[in-house]
Amino acid sequence: MGKALTVLGLDAVDYRLAQRWDCENLLLNNHRELKTFSYSLDVPATLEVWPSIATGQPPQEHGVVVNQIGWDNRTGLNIVVKLAQLLPDTVHSSLLQLKKDRLGSSIQQTEAAHIFDRGSVYNWPGLTPCLDWNLEGEWFSGVTEGNLSEEEFRRRHLGSAGKGIGWLAGQSLANVPISGAHIHYLDHMGHLYGKRPETLRSAYMEMDALVGWLRQQVDRLVIISDHGMQTTSTDDSDPGVHSSHALMATTEFGELPTNVMDIRDWLDERVVEDTEERESKATVDAPMEHLRDLGYL
Repeated sequence: MGKALTVLGLDAVDYRLAQRWDCENLLLNNHRELKTFSYSLDVPATLEVWPSIATGQPPQEHGVVVNQIGWDNRTGLNIVVKLAQLLPDTVHSSLLQLKKDRLGSSIQQTEAAHIFDRGSVYNWPGLTPCLDWNLEGEWFSGVTEGNLSEEEFRRRHLGSAGKGIGWLAGQSLANVPISGAHIHYLDHMGHLYGKRPETLRSAYMEMDALVGWLRQQVDRLVIISDHGMQTTSTDDSDPGVHSSHALMATTEFGELPTNVMDIRDWLDERVVEDTEERESKATVDAPMEHLRDLGYL
């Protein structure tokens, strides 16, 4: 095996559920529950935790925060989720518009240094434009409003998850020292199926299978979640709302960090740089005129 370090960010994987449902690929050889944090909301916010994982900085330092204007941060997220569960479909569009007004249409990106400056990163909130995550958000709006079937939503979202998994496999094959990708599948499934544990379990099994394939393709694998998800399966008070039960799992040996804020340093110690010198300018063997005729240039 090579030295490339692959970091899979799985949004909302709850450590309790991964253990309860025996997700051997989500837990890998070495795993533990991580302490996460809440800042703008009363529960951990995806947009704030992921850049903290990559930079090792709190939101007030890396600068990516959820907009709190006009919002009560003690009850905000709970209200949205509970209303979406209790009110008729005709009301969902108003809730979704509130979310859009609050978060905006684009994803903030930090200017702080992060662990993937030493390699490459894909669809990571706070670091990249997150085109996949934005598109998945549109699908989530569709299924919540009743304009997209649950089956079609699942198919699209699994395909998107496969893109992230395949991208990581390619980066490992290319010997990138460290690569990271964020996949949002289980977060959306947790919001949808917090009160339907058997359906949510199926989603965990699907992700476990995808990670099982990735596990065979890469040299060294680390899995991180930013938070968990409250469910009836774990007897939580607010099913479908983020929980504090984040996860870390890896094929690496030794002691693991206990806090999401310590992950950046832990990863940094394990990145093995490629010191071999290579040509910086590409050599193209095909005739340039032919490439122009094909429309490549």
